[in-house]
Order: sequence, then structure tokens, then C-alpha cells
Amino acid sequence: MKFNNNIVIKEFNNGCRKIILDRGESLNSINLKMSNDLFKKLNQYNNDGQCKFIILSSNDSKSFSTGGDLKELVEKSNSSEGVLPILNSMYSLMYLIHTFKKPIISFMNGFVIGSGVGLSIHCSHKVVSENVKWSMPENKVGYFPDVGTSYYLSKIGPIGLYLAMVGNFINSVDLLKLKIANNFIPFKSFDNVINDLSTTSKINSKNDIDRILKKYNNNNNILKINRESSHLIKFSRIIQRCFNINFKSVTEILNNLNYELEINQNPEEKQWIVKTINTLMNSCPTSVCVSFENFHRSKNLDIKEILLNENRIGNRLGSRKDLNQGVYKALVDKSFTPIFNPSSIYDVNQSFIDSFFSPFEDEKQELFKNKLYN
Repeated sequence: MKFNNNIVIKEFNNGCRKIILDRGESLNSINLKMSNDLFKKLNQYNNDGQCKFIILSSNDSKSFSTGGDLKELVEKSNSSEGVLPILNSMYSLMYLIHTFKKPIISFMNGFVIGSGVGLSIHCSHKVVSENVKWSMPENKVGYFPDVGTSYYLSKIGPIGLYLAMVGNFINSVDLLKLKIANNFIPFKSFDNVINDLSTTSKINSKNDIDRILKKYNNNNNILKINRESSHLIKFSRIIQRCFNINFKSVTEILNNLNYELEINQNPEEKQWIVKTINTLMNSCPTSVCVSFENFHRSKNLDIKEILLNENRIGNRLGSRKDLNQGVYKALVDKSFTPIFNPSSIYDVNQSFIDSFFSPFEDEKQELFKNKLYN
């Protein structure tokens, strides 16, 4: 059954409810309408005694989801209401998935980017194929890695900080090692395992789901892949040193990367360090510094507190010209030469960054105040 042209719904006699992302023309980017549709259906199933568990998958073989609809975000940022409606919907959806009373199994293949990461990372069961390309690259366009991902990234130390700040793609091996995913199943087996899950008569618990997934699970095989398949593994020692979570500022990270570049004698490692420095320096300075701060503030917060902060940050970043510049240069003229203000990480001061986390003067702007998502 098609639901509002964004998602397909299938309901099965054993209590399985399958939600299929179906915006293939945009690689399943999530616009406001799609986010609202997902929230409505999941909220309905959360309170439906006939629903035992959810399968979340994609109709597109290339992409689980490429994240939020950035063009729509920019359009809203230039409107009188701003980005508030989009963020209210998206963050409320993430909170619902994170706190869902029943198992949700996400099946990821192809691109898993931005809000697509959020849709999957909060699920109880996260299944990845060999084709996954996972990234939180929002700093590059003047936004920041949001949708509650800092709840997880802040718990995995320097690697988490690196992923939040740099936004490079990682693969299934990385996701399994970091425990961001918990099952590897080859893409060719997705239909079979989903069929098993939707037709097996007695599925009454998480353990019953685990038992079925285990039949297809190939974690041990993929984890044997050598270090060449993962830049996180290959450059782990440099990441641990240069993205030390005890560093107090982004400039301290940059100083350590530059020092590493001076003393390192390995050509491949030097090339990677140069690329990492360039990525940070070419990203939006405000976004990079906000991401650093959000990572550190999130370490001891629960998911609700994290999303409250992200709503404040997102609304403020969403009203800045940096976002317009970043998205236009990346998606419209594709020159990838945005002019950000401030133009350098070295020009961003701490009081400016702190201001993004302040409560709103108008309490109605705070997350969870919108009756549509309660």
C-alpha cells in the first residue's frame, strides 16, 4: 500500500509491519512530508497491539537514504517560518525511533547519509550489506551532523570525533567494528531474510528476531577483510593521536595534524593527513567548531537532551548564509567553492559557539513543544 507517495506500507499476519522508503528519484532524501509520514505511521504502530515489530527498508538498490532534503532546507531557511517545521518533524521522528517500544530492523544498502544515518542508527537492529557507504558530511555545506548521532559518536572516542568533524565515508566493516551496526547480511540475501521475518508465525520477542537474523549473519566473514578495506583501521593510530577527545579546541586538532604531517615519513599516511587537513579547512568553520562542541557536550546527555540541543543548533545554523552558500555551491553550481563567514576556523571564538546552544527566548521554538509530535 502506497502511503502519500513517499513510503510503501506492507502489513503481515505475524505482526510484522514493513515500511519501505520510496523516493528513489532523490535517492530517498527525506523531505518534510516524508518525515511527517514516517512519524505518523510509526506512532500508529507504536500504539497498535497487533504490531509486533517493524522492518525499515528501501526500494532503491543504490541508497537506503541520502539524508534530509537540503534544497528544501534552504527554501525553508529563506521563508518566514524558517527551518523550525523541518527540524521539529525530523528530530521528533528520531526520538520516536530511539524510544520505540518494539523492535525496528533497518536494512541498509548503498548510501546511508545524514538523516538516513539517523533513521537507521536509532533502530534496535541495524543490518548492513557489503555495499554500504555511510557518512555525516553536513559540515561541508554549512550545517552539522545532527539527528541524534552524537549520542552514539560521543561514546566511541577519537573515531567518533573524527567522523563528526570530517564526514568521510566509512563502510560495513567500520560500522560493525564500531558497533554502529550489529548485523552483516549480503545484499543478495535481503529479500530472503525479510521474507523469513514477515512470514514466520511465532515472533514474539527480540530474541526471535535475533534467531532469524543469525541464520543469514556473516559478521565473521566480513570482519576478516584486511585493513586495506578500511581507512579507519589503516589510519587508526593517527586518528587516535590527532582527534584526542581531551583536546580543548579544533585548533588543537589542526595543530596536531600539522605536527603529524611534519614528522611522519610514510607517504600514504602523509597524503591522508593532507586530505584530512584540507577537508577541515574547506568545511564551514562555524559548523566544524559547533560539531566539536556538540560532541563534547553530548557525552553525558540522554537522547532527549541531545535532540533539544540539536534543535537549537539547527535552527540557528539554518538561518545563516553559510547554509545557503554551502548547499548552492555543492548542489547547484557544483563548484564546491563556498565563501563562509567566518572564513577560517582560527577566527571562530568560543562565546560565538556557545550561543548556538542557548535556550530560545520563545519557549514555543523548543523541541517537543509542537502538539503534532506528542
